[in-house]
Amino acid sequence: MILRASCVLLVALVSAAASSAQTSTQFTSLPTSSSQSARPFLANESHIQSEMFGTLYANSAFAHGYRHGYEEGFHVGDLDVHMGREPRLTMKGKDYLQAIRQYRPAFGSKALFEDGFHAGLRSGYADAISGSEFRASQWAMTAVTGLTEILPNTRRIHFDEGFAAGYKSAQSQNAPAAHITAEYVEQYCRRAINDLYSIEFCSGYSRGYVAGITPILPSKIARAQAAGR
Repeated sequence: MILRASCVLLVALVSAAASSAQTSTQFTSLPTSSSQSARPFLANESHIQSEMFGTLYANSAFAHGYRHGYEEGFHVGDLDVHMGREPRLTMKGKDYLQAIRQYRPAFGSKALFEDGFHAGLRSGYADAISGSEFRASQWAMTAVTGLTEILPNTRRIHFDEGFAAGYKSAQSQNAPAAHITAEYVEQYCRRAINDLYSIEFCSGYSRGYVAGITPILPSKIARAQAAGR
């Protein structure tokens, strides 16, 4: 069942209670049993084989696409800086087409992979032209903590949809960030959604939301342009 329609409600609920957000001792997320042996299905994909972040990328095509896009955007931005080019206000169509070239069916949802790629492309480019360090791993670290199980396909899609929805909710105007934890967001999500796959969706949603509010330098492109870079 598609659960994305609940995202607007979740943002409103999180906003209403943001001032009292705290980590709860009753937090319950997905099982965290080890499943390293489940990774050979993409033995040649370095991101999924990563000991640190592989379970996140294997469970979420959106998060995986974000990593691919961030690397591409950072590379393009670094080239623009070294070539003395003006920062781009928008990325070129050929840059977005990289998502299609880099996608493989085993990654999961093509649409979510491409959505993540586009988000990562913009973020990676902004980091590069602003002189920031490469931060894709920092971004992933906020979402992977405690996640060690690679879910079956029937459950993975709901986690992936939740992750994408959480990230997009966090990017919306006035999305609360102060004092927000993944545990708090997941609990609120679980109270708001009663569905067969609510555990998977809400685990993904909370991780995507927290990844989405990871501190990002504001208006990087505008500042770079003002500085004449």
